[in-house]
Amino acid sequence: MLLTAIAAVVIAAGSTGAQVRPVYDRGTMGLIQKLKGLNTSASVLMVGAHPDDEDTALLAYLARGESARTAYLSLTRGDGGQNIIGSELGEALGVIRTEELLQARTLDGAEQYFTRAYDYGFSKTLAEAKEKWDEKVILCDAVRVIRDFRPLVVVSQFSGTTADGHGHHQFAGYITPLAVQAAADPRQCLETGETWEVKKFYVRQRGQGEPRLRVNTGRYDPILGRSYFEIAMEARSQHKSQEQGVLELRGDQFSSMNLQGSEARESSIFEGLDLSVRAVGKGVKDFEQPLSEIHELAERASREYDPRSPQLILPHLVKGYRVAHKAGLYTRTEAGYMPAAEFARLKSSQFVEAIVAVLGLQIDALSDVETIAQGESFNVTVKAYSPSKDASLVKGINLAVPAKPGMPPIANLSEMQWWLVTKRPPPTTNSPAFISREVPLAAEHFSVTVPRDADLTRPYWLVEPRVGDMFLRKGHWQNFDLAIQQPLPSAWVTLEIDGVMLSVNRPVQFRFADDVRGEIRRNVAVVPLVTLDIDQEMMVISAGGEETGKQLSVTVTNNSSGAVSGKTALDLPAGWTASADSADFNLTRKGERKTVKFDIKLPSNTKPGNYPLRASARIDESAYSRSMRTISYPHIQTHRIYNDAVAKANVFDLKKAPVKVGYIVGSGDRVPEAIRQMGFDLEIISQGDLARGDLSRFDAIVVGIRAYQVRPDLVVNNNRLLDYAREGGTMIVQYQLPGYAQQKLMPFPTQMGPRVADENAPITILVPEHPIFNYPNKITAVDFRGWVQERNLYNFTNLGPEYTGLLEAHDPGEAENKGGLVIAPLGKGTYIYSSYSFFRQLPAGVEGAYRLFANILSSAAKDQSR
Repeated sequence: MLLTAIAAVVIAAGSTGAQVRPVYDRGTMGLIQKLKGLNTSASVLMVGAHPDDEDTALLAYLARGESARTAYLSLTRGDGGQNIIGSELGEALGVIRTEELLQARTLDGAEQYFTRAYDYGFSKTLAEAKEKWDEKVILCDAVRVIRDFRPLVVVSQFSGTTADGHGHHQFAGYITPLAVQAAADPRQCLETGETWEVKKFYVRQRGQGEPRLRVNTGRYDPILGRSYFEIAMEARSQHKSQEQGVLELRGDQFSSMNLQGSEARESSIFEGLDLSVRAVGKGVKDFEQPLSEIHELAERASREYDPRSPQLILPHLVKGYRVAHKAGLYTRTEAGYMPAAEFARLKSSQFVEAIVAVLGLQIDALSDVETIAQGESFNVTVKAYSPSKDASLVKGINLAVPAKPGMPPIANLSEMQWWLVTKRPPPTTNSPAFISREVPLAAEHFSVTVPRDADLTRPYWLVEPRVGDMFLRKGHWQNFDLAIQQPLPSAWVTLEIDGVMLSVNRPVQFRFADDVRGEIRRNVAVVPLVTLDIDQEMMVISAGGEETGKQLSVTVTNNSSGAVSGKTALDLPAGWTASADSADFNLTRKGERKTVKFDIKLPSNTKPGNYPLRASARIDESAYSRSMRTISYPHIQTHRIYNDAVAKANVFDLKKAPVKVGYIVGSGDRVPEAIRQMGFDLEIISQGDLARGDLSRFDAIVVGIRAYQVRPDLVVNNNRLLDYAREGGTMIVQYQLPGYAQQKLMPFPTQMGPRVADENAPITILVPEHPIFNYPNKITAVDFRGWVQERNLYNFTNLGPEYTGLLEAHDPGEAENKGGLVIAPLGKGTYIYSSYSFFRQLPAGVEGAYRLFANILSSAAKDQSR
């Protein structure tokens, strides 16, 4: 048996996969926090709409100052935002921001939850959010979290009114009080757990007025050596994709909120609540005595703790664990029993964490690989370390691996095992998992074989395609409350202390030494035997043109530890053909790649439309057709997402003029590839060329989105670009943040203001005769159909006489705005500013956006004869 006698499971929830390594949870300061948390029932859930909506300072104060179980529920994963650190958008950006929240929680000490709402982009109204998101589904998602987490207090970051600004914020403020009420109602949200009554509900104070509660989050903690606000700002700076790096300010800082249903001023968020452990058992038969005993043992452990001799409190902790574990075994469903039993189970886990800290126990569960292909084997070494050097402490080491779908999790000794786990002798050579210089208290070595049909390791909410602006939840129900996928496999180390058996669980990880960053740890991931990458997600082909051929490259990557060989193929639309010199591949080692270039021919009479080109690789009798995108940044855990290996060939009614384009890359910029796809001669302008090069060789220079924010060299050399235009060039600036106007970087004064969030907002062509709407493509209202997420961002406002607005669009109920596409003569040349979101439309394959952008570029052509 894996566990005998009295057992418990402790999963390192906060630290699993963390890239940041806070000192706050280690040594004396970490143990003191654990002891404080043992003897309290305090718990708080904060609710917001996005990553970065949370009051990080309040979370840190509650978790580390009040020792309360604290969590943040974000309705979305921030998928619809923008990315300052890379090119990922949409679902891939949601993975990054999920991880950034987890890194922040590792620092501030809170937990993290989500609903299944997809962030569809900036929204101005609550009505739009209600239209996009199924209110009943999101309500019950929030209810599930409340019933699972069981907070005494809920804090809403928003009020549900227009004072919240963003429509998503309004929705969060609207849904949170409804969820608090529904969580206590057994008639609502069935199958989301036992009902739970929240004792106090707060709404964050914003704007004017004196709040009824102010919490000083800037209070210095002598145990931690910092204020909670300083810790929180370190956590806040993990939101790197949102450029949320901030100063770690010292001194008093305040979070303000108001208790709903009361006008009384308060001094604490927990004022009026009994936070003792024994309070949970009051009036609940079978729990009053054990929870009172837990209360006394936790108090004794805290009172008698001596940092110089921490082992002296071990008997209190072991006895407290034994009492809590026994109480947690109750399964009766009478009123109060399930919450009390769950609370006892929580306390048993907290006692084990404190015991582990007292023992100085460290467990390393290390794999010899980071990725393992389906059907293959890898090795795991599990080692336990303790300064006690008492080898009798460890009674067993085993691995837990995934169960077959539809079955409960099982340990490796079961005959019903899906993954195969066997013990093996110690390795004879050093590897990242086994280094002979490390001398553990106890160790075991395993060989693990992954089934050929094992699930791929990926964010669980991306297993199924989302429907509209909602993610689907399919698969094991235990995933639903996870922030990210559960690390698998994991190690179980069984300990015996004073005749009591308990177990500690840690995820298996791969560690390696980065030459610059030092030790890095990553979770083990199951991947396909081979994956395919197509060099172009999208091909743009002019309908009816002379060009009837394209070249497409398919790269096959070997993810196996052995050799693989097979043949690559393309599945084409009827009448299309593809040829390659050799589509065969023979890859002998892991990571090796083979690129096959296909020459594609399509009929000259191909009609406009979207045509999928599907790539596959056949190995023996098996076919593989997945692409794998690895999301890897230094501050987060690495993740992989999968899609079908498909290129979309878009046949458009698209014309262009011969123009040489220089491009200054901005933030997360995928526009250059679209320009190349249209057939323009494009060159990326380097920092050196921008500072010293001959810019006159370009007919047009395009500035990427937010480039003035992320490219200090661009700000410094802005006058060179304006001079380029004055000498006859065409300068095209895509949308920038308001700092562009504040720094007065445009050629003539103007301001920057509202965006048009409605992607279907009506468009008025203000100057129909202008060449940009007539050459080489005729632009009409049809070209603005099918746009995604928004029309534009950060328009020019208060246009001076030098500027001519070419398009007008505005959101419903707002004033007209002519500053989304403006043009101004500048010396011998032209300046154009476009806030229209081509950076979203072009990768999405919106035909009208291609035609309009082609015209904007073509306006720089020397010869615009028709």
